[in-house]
Amino acid sequence: MHVFLIHQSFMRVINFFLVAWCVSNFAISVHADQLERSNITIAVGGKATLYYLPLTIAEQKGFFSDEGLEVEILDFPGGSKALQALMGGSADVVSGGYDHTIMMQTRRQSLRAFVVQGQTPAISLVISKKREKDWRDTSSLRGWKIGVTSPGSSTNMFVRALLAQSNLSVDDVSIIGVGTGQSAIAAISAGHIDALANVEPAITILLESGRAVEVAETISVEGSKKVYGSALPTASLYTKEEFLVANPNVIAAMTRAMVSALRWLNLASDQQVIDIVPEAYLMKDVALYRAALRRQRPNYSVTGRFSEDGPFAVVESLSRFNELDKQKINVEATFTNQFVDDALK
Repeated sequence: MHVFLIHQSFMRVINFFLVAWCVSNFAISVHADQLERSNITIAVGGKATLYYLPLTIAEQKGFFSDEGLEVEILDFPGGSKALQALMGGSADVVSGGYDHTIMMQTRRQSLRAFVVQGQTPAISLVISKKREKDWRDTSSLRGWKIGVTSPGSSTNMFVRALLAQSNLSVDDVSIIGVGTGQSAIAAISAGHIDALANVEPAITILLESGRAVEVAETISVEGSKKVYGSALPTASLYTKEEFLVANPNVIAAMTRAMVSALRWLNLASDQQVIDIVPEAYLMKDVALYRAALRRQRPNYSVTGRFSEDGPFAVVESLSRFNELDKQKINVEATFTNQFVDDALK
């Protein structure tokens, strides 16, 4: 009798998990059947950085696969290289700076961002400890060698904004692409550059080691306002307009995955984040990665939505230091909250 009861209980447990498995797989198959395609390639410039942590979480937590998507992520040294991959046809979507959608519109290329990862630029400028005595303000940058992730990237745009504060241009400095992470750290540590515009965790590593001094940051809203006059949306997912129109269900699925990642990130402890990112991202120092993560947290979007004035503030900022006529920019054509709003429902 006891054996029979145990057997019944065991079978009920097995049946429960079988039903749960079937329901889960049915839900995924329904999503997959509705998708215009399931294989998607995302280009990103510096995947291991905290700038793109929500993307890594969506991948590592299986949020993309939950939506029936098979996502391949191509990693490049900087955002401009990721953009080139999109324009060249080797990527479907970019995880990159929203500002690229605006700059490409001036070249008659229609790109649209559909979910925000970061609500501030989250880029810092640090100067070599050896050049600290030469620093007064941004006018001191004249003649300096400044490292960025890659020329034309959001870090390059950040440098241009800083130079504009002292009526300087990129012609007054030397811009050098140094990538992210260890390559960026090595470039300033070895004296190949005088200053570095980059993102976490490289910035915290340089500051904690005493090899560099921070002179500008845009992780915080206050820091962003000092540089740009406003808190600007930056890290986002964007694609070509024709791809978005042709694949609305794919875009919706990607958005749901990213919104899930943002929700998870905003509720997760530092240790939970550390436990799921690839070990190489920790750069052999968990304590420094944890410090960088804590510093970065205010940057992450809670909902994935663009604020009402954020995109317009980006255009306003770009028009101040680029050859950009803001009157000719159709801001509404560079972003949409439609997919995020649907996901939040």
